[in-house]
Formats: sequence, structure tokens, C-alpha cells
Amino acid sequence: MNIRRLTAAGLLIASLVAALFAQPDRPELRTTLDQAVITIGDTVSVVVSVTHAVDARVVWPDSIALDPFELLDVRPLESVPEGTQTRSSAELTVTAFELGELTLPPFDVAVVDGGGAAVTLQTAASIVTVESVGRDEGGDIRDIKGPLEIPFSVVTLLPWLAGLAGLGAIAYWLYRRYRDDERPDFSAPVVPPRPAHEVAYESLNALEASGLLELGEVKTYHIRISDIMRVYVEGRFSVDAMEMTTGEVLGGLRRADASSGVVADFRQLLDRCDLVKFAKFRPDVPTCRDLAPLGRRLVDVTKPAEPVPGKTPEEAPA
Repeated sequence: MNIRRLTAAGLLIASLVAALFAQPDRPELRTTLDQAVITIGDTVSVVVSVTHAVDARVVWPDSIALDPFELLDVRPLESVPEGTQTRSSAELTVTAFELGELTLPPFDVAVVDGGGAAVTLQTAASIVTVESVGRDEGGDIRDIKGPLEIPFSVVTLLPWLAGLAGLGAIAYWLYRRYRDDERPDFSAPVVPPRPAHEVAYESLNALEASGLLELGEVKTYHIRISDIMRVYVEGRFSVDAMEMTTGEVLGGLRRADASSGVVADFRQLLDRCDLVKFAKFRPDVPTCRDLAPLGRRLVDVTKPAEPVPGKTPEEAPA
């Protein structure tokens, strides 16, 4: 009987000690990547999950520096109950344009409990291997194919020469016949070129009404809007943008004394187009629709000032 009482007393004391020293579960953070090896320009999905108390909340950072990776999107996920706790997650979409084993740097996430006390957690650094494109199945870079040989024969060339000679004779006869015709004494009026901003507005409106996004032509849509803005840069800033890379276009804008904010907005628009054109990135339709308004705002802030009636161009506001 005494042994039973001693055993019951020992269990009671152990329960009291466990209750006395028990602490609430600390939040835990886990980072997972959907793939660790990509080709240059491909995207990586990084899911950061925080397991915390039910009455706590997760405070995600406003901006995340992930150099050498570029952050394309941050999307909070729906919280999921996990026993007596809750798991809150966010999905980050990143990409890289450098080759080799790149380190995805860690960043801080704050967890605030019901009493207002905050705990800071840090994600783990992850390694992502970025490989080049253009390899064959064995992993080697394919050799450049030599030029194709075009068979040449004088007999094959003779009909073409005869045709060219005939066209030349007809052209000469027409020239001799009409060269002495009377010509009008007046010259045709010269039509001035349309302002670059008018052409850009018209092209952007036509692109939005084209229905390319509804047809799933996301890449064609981004190629068209990139061409529209490059043509505008040529006409407005005299920068040969259609023959330049994005970096060269931005350099031309800086040399044309464009403001840093305008250069940054042009870079955002052209970089987003380049991701779709060259890196196989496919954004959703609502994200695509933001490009045309961004291009229209750029035209708004960079087009020449409208002349003020009664004032010379020097007196008009810039």
C-alpha cells in the first residue's frame, strides 16, 4: 500500500515539474525549392513555411534582396492548421542569368505572438546550379554546322540572266519614252512625320484591342510592346533602340539626359519583355495587362511639352 502511495506521489510531482518548466512551442521555419538545377533564365519556386502558435502572425519582409538571383514574384499562401499550431507560407519565384553554383541568400522573417512579442527567424541559404542551354544529350556543346553548299551550273544560271536582260530592256524603253513628258511646275507638299508619342499611343491602343492575350499569344504580345517602346525611344530620343540590346537602350536614354526614374521604368518594362522573349517566362494575363499602361505612362512623362498659346517655345513650360 505504501509503495502505491509513493508511486502516485512521484507521478504527481513529475507532472507538476513538467507543467512548471513547459514552454510554448517556438515557431519553426522551413525552406524548400522545387528544383536545384536549372538552365539560365528558368524560374525556381522557393516556398518558405513558418509553423507557429494559432494566435501568432507572420510578418513577411517588404523587400527581399536575393542577389545574384532576381525576384520575380512573392505570393502568400493560405494558412494550414497543423495540430495545435498553424503553418503560414509564402511562395517566391526567382530566376538567374549567371552560370555556376549560385547561393540563394538567407533573409529574416518575423513572428509576432498574441502578446505582441516578436521572434525573428532566418531562412537557410540554398545552392542552385545554373547551366547553359545548347547542350546535346551527352552534355557536350554541339558543334557549329558548316555552310550548306549550293550547286552551281552555268546552264541553270542562263534563264535568270536572260530574264534580267529582258527586264533591263523594258525599263530602258519606258525611261526613253516618258523622260520628256511634261512635268508639273509645282512640287508635292512634304508631309511632316507624325510625333513619336502619337504613334506610340495609337500602337498601344491597337495592341490592347488585338486580343492576343485572350488567344494565349503571350510571347507575341511582349514582342509587340517591346517594339512599340523601342520605336518610341528612337523617335523621341534619337536612340537607335531597334538595333540595340536592353542595356544599350538604357545607356542611350542616359546620354539623352532622361531622368533616373524614366530610365528605371524603361528598364522594368524591357526586362519583363526580355524574360518572356528569351527566358521562356510566362506570366499570367493580369500581369501582362500591366505592361501597356506602364508604356503609356512612360510616353506621358517623356513626350514634348504642348506649346502654350501666346508664348514662344522658349517661354513654354518644359
